[in-house]
Amino acid sequence: MKFLSIACIAATMALISCKDGGKEVASAPFCSDTTCLTEPIKFESEAPGKPFVRINFKDCQIDSIHWEKGGMGLIKDIIFSEFIPNTVKPSKQFISCDIVEGKYAWLKFNDCATGRGFLIKLPFEKAGGSTDKYTSAINNFDPKFKLEDGLVAYYDNTFIYVVDITTGQTAKQLLTDQGVTDIDYNNVHGLIDSVNITKSNIYAKLNVDKKEVIHNNPLTFK
Repeated sequence: MKFLSIACIAATMALISCKDGGKEVASAPFCSDTTCLTEPIKFESEAPGKPFVRINFKDCQIDSIHWEKGGMGLIKDIIFSEFIPNTVKPSKQFISCDIVEGKYAWLKFNDCATGRGFLIKLPFEKAGGSTDKYTSAINNFDPKFKLEDGLVAYYDNTFIYVVDITTGQTAKQLLTDQGVTDIDYNNVHGLIDSVNITKSNIYAKLNVDKKEVIHNNPLTFK
């Protein structure tokens, strides 16, 4: 399988500050480009049916996501606030989309105020499964997170999950034997300092109960 990674197209923007609810979240914003996204961003593929994904914005936030594929009768939309209730103000530098052989798309983005990562999987085929969301993504927009092309990752209080987007298979890395409680997902580096993930290995440096935990293990996808 091959996947198609496409750069986004954006236009006319106005300056905003990286704030969440009017409060400064960090002394240094995650985004160096904090301009307000107002025009839609579209990701397209040359796969049969010319599937595409379009993100629409309102008040510098994601308003809706539209995706469709010609010849399949597939046209879908989601209202972002109904699908993901988090306030997300992204930058065009930290949005990408991989369209995998016209079967599904992986949309990846980070919030400017917090640096929190998000993933959405969008099916292009009627029998292609559900529209999935991951609100604790480990995206390689973050300079301390390195992932080999063709991989996406996210975490919960038990595992780091790594997905091979070309096969759909998933590998897991246990955080600790006891799990982790009281995770602040808006402060990812409070738990995960850094990662380096390839299709064969995961390195992860964690901060758990004020102790450093390091994993450096082979990955098995199932």
